[in-house]
Amino acid sequence: MQIAKNAFNKSLVTLALACAALGVHAESDLNTASGANMSAAARLDFRVTVPRILFLQVGAGSFADDTTVSLVDWTMTAAQLNTPGAIAATAGGAVSARVLGNGGNINFSANGVAGGPVAAGIGAIPWSNFSAAVSGGTLPHPAIGNGVAGANSPLTAVAGVVNQSATWTFSYANAAPIAAGVYTGRVTYTAAMP
Repeated sequence: MQIAKNAFNKSLVTLALACAALGVHAESDLNTASGANMSAAARLDFRVTVPRILFLQVGAGSFADDTTVSLVDWTMTAAQLNTPGAIAATAGGAVSARVLGNGGNINFSANGVAGGPVAAGIGAIPWSNFSAAVSGGTLPHPAIGNGVAGANSPLTAVAGVVNQSATWTFSYANAAPIAAGVYTGRVTYTAAMP
């Protein structure tokens, strides 16, 4: 019997040490009063630790790091060259975009490569010739800067959280005929949480 009692005591000590190491706290209330109206109360604290995050998606992607860069592509026809007016992209023109952050307001901007999309030895198309219509959400498309970040589009947090998304549908202004060539350029979008 003494061996069993010692083993039981060792188990209690081990359990107490484990609980202390894990930060487990318990409360108990023993009521031994006699009578019809007895009660006992014990409290339990809850804690949730939430990390600070900032997520930006433009084009293909999911809620993870993804280095795939989407392409918005225009293959113009001879008739379009002769007819000024906005032209929808041939492929990839509708782009999913999302900003999610839980640390307050976010500054959102776009920086296009200086000069705009370039065809080597021919010239460039200014970024002002490209626009995005916003649909299916509230995330604005920021103005594209020419070699520097454009004006910030401030995203206001609600209860400390910004969670905005939208579909951006791009068009090319096609204001005047341009020289033949393949014009390429990249825009880098930035979400910054102070």
